[in-house]
Amino acid sequence: MTEYLNALSAELSAVGIRGSRRRRILAEAEDHLRESGDEARFGQPKVIAARFADELATNGARRTALFSLFALAPAGIGYALLFGLNRSGPDITSAKTPPLGVAAALVIALAPQISLAAGLLAIALAWRLRATPVAPAAAISLLHRRAAVALGAGAATLSGIAVYAVEYSRGLPDWWTTLAFAVIATAIVPVAVAAVALGSTARLRAQAEGPAGDVFDDLGPLLDRLPVRLRGRPWRFCLLVAAAVAVAAFVGGGLDEGPRNAVAEFGAICACFAVLGRFLGLRG
Repeated sequence: MTEYLNALSAELSAVGIRGSRRRRILAEAEDHLRESGDEARFGQPKVIAARFADELATNGARRTALFSLFALAPAGIGYALLFGLNRSGPDITSAKTPPLGVAAALVIALAPQISLAAGLLAIALAWRLRATPVAPAAAISLLHRRAAVALGAGAATLSGIAVYAVEYSRGLPDWWTTLAFAVIATAIVPVAVAAVALGSTARLRAQAEGPAGDVFDDLGPLLDRLPVRLRGRPWRFCLLVAAAVAVAAFVGGGLDEGPRNAVAEFGAICACFAVLGRFLGLRG
């Protein structure tokens, strides 16, 4: 039995199951073997380890996707509060270091949208896998990537706000700068905790085969109801989403800023789709 448990311990380590999880599994295996005394019926160590890795990775990825979205909520609320209370803002060329200030302004304009889109995609995939005891390794990897992009873009947003507050401090009210750093200090904690949880879950090496699927599998029931055929046509899907967001930006910006905002949003969505589309499972 000792030899079997040692082999099982090594296989569990190979698939990323370590620490208390491995000790608990080994204790349960030892109890089972003491009762039955039949190692052959319990299963090969490699097969048992792969089964545990698949189940733990599937459940962990689903939980982490949901936790990531909740972890980003304080950042989203803080962002809306900051820029809702100070809609005009300083002139973009008035930064202490203009290139750095402009870069920060671009980050805080683009990164929140990437974070929101990636987070919603992660939730959509987690929902598709909700009743799946063991998901394909490719789908779990995709779920990790979507959650990682959501958290990374959220952290980039908070960093951009910090740089923006420093670079444009001369043109911003003192209360706004103070509030900005309070939001950053509060919101970065859950984002960091979620990132650590994601890293821990990502260490599990799922073994199950199968396709990851894409956004058309995630949103299939909704997309199939539209009068326009989108399944299997990723760029048509991109252009439709970009057009809808552009219309909303045009209406929200009015005649003064609306056209500029609409063009900027349309171009940004298409550019992000081209760069991140494959990585996030939006296109093949």
